[in-house]
Amino acid sequence: MNSRNLLYSGLLLSASLAAAQTPGVVFEDPVEHAFTVEVPRGWTVKGGLIRMGYSDARPVVDLKSPDGRTNVRLGDVTIPNYFVPNQLHSTEGEIYDLGAQAQLTVARYRTGEEYAGRYVQARFKSVCRSLTPQTLNLPDLADYIPSDAPPLQTSTGRAAARCDTAQGPETAYAFVRTSLYRGFWGVPVLGSFVAPPDQVSAASEILLRCARTFKFIPAWLTYQKRMDQQALEYQRARQAARRREISREVAQAEMKMQGMKNQVNAFERGQARQAAQVEDVGNILTGITPTIDPYGNPRNVWTGPKSGYWTNGNGQVVNSDSNPGPGWQPLTPTKP
Repeated sequence: MNSRNLLYSGLLLSASLAAAQTPGVVFEDPVEHAFTVEVPRGWTVKGGLIRMGYSDARPVVDLKSPDGRTNVRLGDVTIPNYFVPNQLHSTEGEIYDLGAQAQLTVARYRTGEEYAGRYVQARFKSVCRSLTPQTLNLPDLADYIPSDAPPLQTSTGRAAARCDTAQGPETAYAFVRTSLYRGFWGVPVLGSFVAPPDQVSAASEILLRCARTFKFIPAWLTYQKRMDQQALEYQRARQAARRREISREVAQAEMKMQGMKNQVNAFERGQARQAAQVEDVGNILTGITPTIDPYGNPRNVWTGPKSGYWTNGNGQVVNSDSNPGPGWQPLTPTKP
């Protein structure tokens, strides 16, 4: 590297460190005015509170550095709450539909360490040609989402990987806290970034600052309590009537929540891409590969280390690079 490139890299690093260390500006959620957070001056900020239901509100703050090489994110709109499998809903990846209240994904509880490793693979696969796990010990993020009830179990985890891009190697990182409650679990703390190696320290400092300065606005907390109460009333009405007999008020509530879900489009590039991203993240986190059987029927199978999936007349599935033998037919993955 010549002296000019060294000087340019030094200036970029200095600018990144300055952004991490100097006072920033306050970003307020533009959607529901739910929260404020301190972000570095001069960075591009997107996000806000994306409401998917009465009780399903997802805050996200997405930051991009002035040179476009570092992306820091607090929260993630694609991550749902999870329903612990039971006798009625035992299939991981299944949607547990609470209508306008919330949409949960059926999945067994994952520790923070388990979740972080899978999240890095899902979050950065679109920007990284390859992801190679590496060790990166960075400080824990603050618990920026308050909880009204103590969890039955909670744990933190972190994961990092070398991310190979067209511009050269970068570092992908995520910190996660998962918390298990009675019947469901969630990811109340989630922060991530992708950055060139010389900007990792600055990206980490910015992520830590975002989590430390994140605050819900008291008026919104009061509003959310009312929404939770309405969710209970809505769910009683929904359970008391057959779907075709749902009252006009309940139907309007579902239409309203559907409109709120469409806010996701302002954050991602179109609803189709968002839906695909949600599905991909869910499939990776729950270890599911969607396929089509020889008769054109969709079928989810457990993800295996081999490239092929095969089924026989008894409904059994084998993960193998080659045909297991007579009577086995290939399943075609619907995702590359």
